[in-house]
Amino acid sequence: MDTIPLVGTKVGEDTFTEADAEVVRKIWEGSRGQDGSFLWHGLARGTDLFALAGTTGSPLTGRPFGIPLDWFKYFLVQDPKWDWTTMTPAVFEMLWKQSVEQWGTAFGADDPNLTRFRDRGGRVIIYHGLADQLIPAEGTIDYYKRVQQRMGGPERTAQFARLFLAPGVDHGFRGRGPTPTGQFEAVIRWVEEGKAPEMLLGERRDANNKVIGTRPLFRYPNVAKYKGRGSTDEAENFVSDVPTP
Repeated sequence: MDTIPLVGTKVGEDTFTEADAEVVRKIWEGSRGQDGSFLWHGLARGTDLFALAGTTGSPLTGRPFGIPLDWFKYFLVQDPKWDWTTMTPAVFEMLWKQSVEQWGTAFGADDPNLTRFRDRGGRVIIYHGLADQLIPAEGTIDYYKRVQQRMGGPERTAQFARLFLAPGVDHGFRGRGPTPTGQFEAVIRWVEEGKAPEMLLGERRDANNKVIGTRPLFRYPNVAKYKGRGSTDEAENFVSDVPTP
């Protein structure tokens, strides 16, 4: 079990308890069924969990993230007055499955069969911030792996679709990590000149929009590895490396 060092820490007049830590663990773990079966990926460690939900009123009560709450109310339960506090784990699992069955065809964007896109000469750069607080990056990685399986393997897929991951940035590509740049130009070069991108340049900027650091974002599954010399704020001091499983 993951250890959360904040257990016992004082926050104002309150203490971060083991129960609080268990909530965070479950967010990291992701949705699971009543039998422990996998439903969906959780958020990565380091993600800003306060961006998802919060508290309201006096005394304070929980305030869930509005987008999924509206999805439950208007698409699944179809009752704008539905009380979310009545939802048990069993009801959540039932509504989850209903969501997939009822709306998957209409709203789903996870079909790994990109044959028509590829055959028409399409090229796509997929990129995701690893600290995305709204959409788990693991879901995008999961989709890309399924595309690879469906489209003939990693190298054949890389001929028309490539994934880039940006550590330390959120849904809007803001944060302490490097923000991807040059995606549009990279697609143009790929389509018009046949130069497939091996990496995107990530930039960190200060409050005055001045670049204070760069980092290469290599195509998945490769990661940036420090050469061991030079500034860690300069992209040229990193090389592409395949992470150890």
